Amino acid sequence: MPRTRKKLKAAAPEAAPKAQPDRRVAKRRGGRRRRGLLTGLGSHEHERDILDQYLHEVSKTPLLTQKEEIALARKVRAGDQEAMQELVKRNLRFVISVAKKYQNRGLPLTDLIGEGNVGLLTAARKFDPDQGVKFISYAVWWIRQAILAALARQGRTVRVPLNRTADLSRIVRTAEYLRQTLRREPTPEEIADATKLSLEVVQSLAALNTGDVRLDAPLDPDGDRSLIERFIAEDLPDTEDQAMDRFLSDEIEQALNTLQRRDAKVLRLYFGLDGGREHTLEEIGGMLGVTRERVRQLRDRALKRLRDGDVGKALASFAA
Repeated sequence: MPRTRKKLKAAAPEAAPKAQPDRRVAKRRGGRRRRGLLTGLGSHEHERDILDQYLHEVSKTPLLTQKEEIALARKVRAGDQEAMQELVKRNLRFVISVAKKYQNRGLPLTDLIGEGNVGLLTAARKFDPDQGVKFISYAVWWIRQAILAALARQGRTVRVPLNRTADLSRIVRTAEYLRQTLRREPTPEEIADATKLSLEVVQSLAALNTGDVRLDAPLDPDGDRSLIERFIAEDLPDTEDQAMDRFLSDEIEQALNTLQRRDAKVLRLYFGLDGGREHTLEEIGGMLGVTRERVRQLRDRALKRLRDGDVGKALASFAA
C-alpha cells in the first residue's frame, strides 16, 4: 500500500503496521530516493490519484444514524475495538470536510486528512455517548486540534514523516492504554516494548507530538471540567450547526453536480438550497416555462438519481 494511502488511513485501528526487522531502515532510505525521483516525474499527479481513490472509497461509506452511533460508542467505551474501527470509519468523510478548510497553509491535503484521522481516533476513544452530545460535535475539536498541531509543527519546520503517521497513532493509542492500565504515565521504554517499535522511534515521534494543548486536561488543579467540555458546553450550538452546514453543503453540491443542469436547478429552487426560500412547483414551472406536472417529474427524476448515486446514499443515511 502506498505510503500516502497509509497516512490517510492512519487513524483506523487495523492500519497500524506490524513490527518489521531493522532492514526497513534500508528500505526507508530507498523509499526517500524514489520519492525524490517521483517529485520530478509527476508524483503530484500520483498522489492526487491516490487521494481521489481514497475520497471515492470514503464517499461510499454510509454515515451512522443516531441510534447506531450511540450503540457503537457504548461498545467502544466497553473496550470493543471493532466498534472503535467502525465508529471511525463511518466518520472519515467529516475529517475530509474539516481538513479542506486548512489547505494552502503549508501541508498537503493528504497530510491534513491523515492528521485529522488521528484526532478522530482520539475522539472515538474518549467520547461518552451518554453526555447528550453528538459524536461529530465532540470529534470536531479533536480533529481540528490534531490538524492545527500538525500545522504548528510544520511552522517550526518539524513534522511527522509521511511513513511514520501510523506509528505515531500506535504510540498515542498504546500510551493511553498503558496510562489507564498502570494508572500512571508510561515510560518510553514501556511504550516501545508494547508497540514493538524501537526506543529511538518512540522518543523521536513523542518529541514531535509534544507541545500540543491537551483539550482533556482539567481547567484548574481542583476542577474536573476539561477544556473540551467547556468548548462543547459553551459553544456547541453554533459550532455544530456551522460545521455540519458546511459539511452538508459540500456533500449536496457534489451530489447536484452529478445531475443535468435543469434537474439540479429544480432541486435548488424547490428546497431553497441557494440561500433563498423554497419555491412551489407552480413557481418553478413559471420560471422554466413548463407545467407544474413537468416540474414534479423533473424533481422526482432528480431525487431518484441522487438516491441511486453514492453521494445521494450517503446523504440519505445522514438524514436517517
